[in-house]
Amino acid sequence: MKLHRAGIALLAILSVGGLAMAQDAGLPRQANPAAANQAMACAADQHVEGQLAFIKAELNITEEQAPVWNVFADTFRTDKQKKTASCFAMQEQARTMASANLLDSMKLMEARLNEQLDSIRSMEAAIRPLYGMLSKDQKKKADEILKGGPGM
Repeated sequence: MKLHRAGIALLAILSVGGLAMAQDAGLPRQANPAAANQAMACAADQHVEGQLAFIKAELNITEEQAPVWNVFADTFRTDKQKKTASCFAMQEQARTMASANLLDSMKLMEARLNEQLDSIRSMEAAIRPLYGMLSKDQKKKADEILKGGPGM
């Protein structure tokens, strides 16, 4: 029990000390760290062109594959734009859900899930023709980098 209290005391001292050091260093303190984390999560979808360049380079897209790649890339961009807008909207909805009744909360969750399902369906429709044109090695690479990867 003594050891547990000592650990808690040490953590409290370190956290207060860290805040003091941040203030001394002239670093801004976050009023709401959770809000900052949510904003960073929404901003993650802003580097679309870099993600596309990485995917295209990793897959070694050929001239012959370029037309289906362009369809995929356009769908990817549109999907990212929708996800970014949806992310910021979800932050607002989170505030609403805190005071909403059960049925209203469920409707908001259903709308989110429908957006995710629409995203998956549109990305699958764009990936299917591209994937069909990839060589065996390209497919292997696509499986490595795109399953659960950027935008998926």
